[in-house]
Amino acid sequence: MDNILNYLIVILMTAGVIFGGKAFWDWKKNRVPRLDLKELEAERAQYLQENFDKATQDFNFLEEARQNLPDRELSAQLNQMQRTAKSLLAHLEKNPERIALAYKFIDYYQDRAVKIVKQYQELEETHLSTDKVQDLKARMKQTLAALDEAYQDQFEHVLNDQIISAEAELTVMEQQLNAEGIKTKPIDIGQMDEYGNVRIDTDLLDRPIELEPPRKFIPAQSMQKRVRRRGDKEEILPPFPEEDRPQIVQTKLIQSALAIFLGSFGAHKFYQGKTLQGVLYFLLSWTTLPMWVSLVEGIRYLFMPVEDFYDQYVKRDKGQGRRDK
Repeated sequence: MDNILNYLIVILMTAGVIFGGKAFWDWKKNRVPRLDLKELEAERAQYLQENFDKATQDFNFLEEARQNLPDRELSAQLNQMQRTAKSLLAHLEKNPERIALAYKFIDYYQDRAVKIVKQYQELEETHLSTDKVQDLKARMKQTLAALDEAYQDQFEHVLNDQIISAEAELTVMEQQLNAEGIKTKPIDIGQMDEYGNVRIDTDLLDRPIELEPPRKFIPAQSMQKRVRRRGDKEEILPPFPEEDRPQIVQTKLIQSALAIFLGSFGAHKFYQGKTLQGVLYFLLSWTTLPMWVSLVEGIRYLFMPVEDFYDQYVKRDKGQGRRDK
């Protein structure tokens, strides 16, 4: 009896191993692999940030080297390259998902440009002017000139999907216009359009630009200064006769004192002939607001130049027909 029971246990265990193994094999073969997307996104973000930081560091090195290079020709060449690189980096900063598309610019072209400039600087420090050194410097300049074109190709590669999208949109629009009987016409560059505007002509770029004469800023009548000529010299005069200065200074002091000591009741406003504002100050005299406002106004009158005070208060009052006080 015990032998039969042992045989049954062995058979059941063997069957379990067989069916369990088959089930595990089927699950393993048919299962869908699941990725840790969070970890993957974090690693990708770190990868993109590291590449962008490297590109920025290389750009900053080239920019500093360009400003310190004694060779004007090489400095001009680097300046042209840096303009393209700056535009590309600005685009990548706004569209970080495209950083991976610029891997050749980051890891090869700009990296090689940094190495070439460093080697050029080392040659400059030797102060050698042999034929071999001069030939090597010339080759370095030629290589950098070729890298400028490579920069532009990389920028176009990064913008490839955007260019394709724009071309597709234009194609659809042209087809829609043609279906409605509207034909797209080639632009006759440089000719006058129906609105009187001249289209840009690339041939005009080689012609000297005709600039309009600079437009002078003419101040308002109250801001214009009187000028008296004495021979070849010009003497700037105050906007009022000099004999009127004591009376204007007296008016300025009176108006300042009224604002500081009686401004809460609008005394300085009544003195200026601004009756409505004076009444408003008087009605609000029970608050502290008119006192602080008039105090600031009084200090302003006191320290204001006589010419400015005349222009803002005395002359304006004359224009309104008031008697100059």
